[in-house]
Amino acid sequence: MTLEKWDPWQEFSTLQQSVNELFNEFFTRFITTKEIAFTPQVNMYETEKEIILHVALPGTLQEDIDVSLEKDDVLFIRGERLGTHDSIGSLCHIQELCYGYFERKLSLPAKCFSEKMKADFSGGILTVHLAKKG
Repeated sequence: MTLEKWDPWQEFSTLQQSVNELFNEFFTRFITTKEIAFTPQVNMYETEKEIILHVALPGTLQEDIDVSLEKDDVLFIRGERLGTHDSIGSLCHIQELCYGYFERKLSLPAKCFSEKMKADFSGGILTVHLAKKG
């Protein structure tokens, strides 16, 4: 059995490098992406000429919703629902409502025209109409 000389400074150097990597990964994660607080519920229907979606977003403001079509058949619904702060300082017994950033990526059953996409937001339901290609 051979004895090795212990170098405490090497241990500190290794620890410092590990902590630096941890902080870099932590802050990079929040700069590039937002953490998803909830995923909205969706109903999707298909007719001969279009795809229709109903997305449940109660309590969300219309200006806080973004809808985009990518690659003609992938729909992204993103946004943020701000929480109510009237429960601060009080005893909360039930908290089932989700607030914060949301995102939903949906693969559509057919390719659609992004320029013909129509969206309406009423009564907490986002309705999206997508005209099918071909």
